[in-house]
Amino acid sequence: MRKLFLTFDVEDFISQSSISALKAILEILKKYELKALFFVTGHMAERLKNFDDVVDDLKEHEIGYHSSSHSVHPTIFEFTDVENYERAYYISIRRETSNINPLTGEIEGKGGIYTLKSLFPNKQIIAFRAPGHCWSPPHLEALRDLGIKYDFSANLSSSPISYKRITFYPYPIIGHWQGKLMDYSTLSTSLFRNKVTIISFHPSLLVNQREWDLIYLKSNPKKLIEPQLRQPLEILSLFQKFDLLLKQLQKLQKLGLIEVGNNFEKVHKNLLVTKSVIDKCYKTSIRWCMGHNYKPKFLYQHFLKFFEINHLINCPKP
Repeated sequence: MRKLFLTFDVEDFISQSSISALKAILEILKKYELKALFFVTGHMAERLKNFDDVVDDLKEHEIGYHSSSHSVHPTIFEFTDVENYERAYYISIRRETSNINPLTGEIEGKGGIYTLKSLFPNKQIIAFRAPGHCWSPPHLEALRDLGIKYDFSANLSSSPISYKRITFYPYPIIGHWQGKLMDYSTLSTSLFRNKVTIISFHPSLLVNQREWDLIYLKSNPKKLIEPQLRQPLEILSLFQKFDLLLKQLQKLQKLGLIEVGNNFEKVHKNLLVTKSVIDKCYKTSIRWCMGHNYKPKFLYQHFLKFFEINHLINCPKP
């Protein structure tokens, strides 16, 4: 049976509207009795402490980790872009188990994945998605040693695949559902061709005009500024389209054509490592950091080391 993951990146800790959007999404999922996977940042976990009702509803779903601070500088691609792989690993361990000041980027006590685990003590936090899918090998190895077993960031295969005790799930086919004909065409094609399909949603984009983290584009801001809201009719339209999608998915599931779920599977298929696979994965991974006008120095070397192609360590980047 074809499997579909509905995944949500819960990251906008600044605006009240993001909480409202998350509540609405959880209500629609409950309405159609569908399960999803929510990737939550450390900052958002801190904020959710004040919303017991939202946390209770989230407990009905799978909870994944979305980094300690998402867009605060230094980001993952910045603090792991050091020449020494092991140093990048230990920097990652420290930052992902710490609370990060959202204005300075400095470490301020324990937090990160520890906060998420304490918020959901009965959940296993074993899945991860990197912000902007911009993952870094030493960082992912650090998270693996903190309990992460499944990655939803890398563009490695069209089906779940195993490598170095991590299961890599496919790259999402859609990053922001708008209910357009192209969205449905992309979804139906993937469901027909692939055993596993991933859709990614950002709750804040259902209510806000632009990404909440644009204030971090060039550097850390001096103050936290909420994004501007969409017009009420536009918000209503987007939620109606989301509701319609879930209604149709529920019908397909009842017919036994697909399974909409959040259960991870044991994968015995191992990754066949080739330079072309790695280069494709690397180029996809750095799109987000390039959008921040950041040019990596050592990340490509880290990819080669992780995938054990050390003899190519001095080869040119793709």
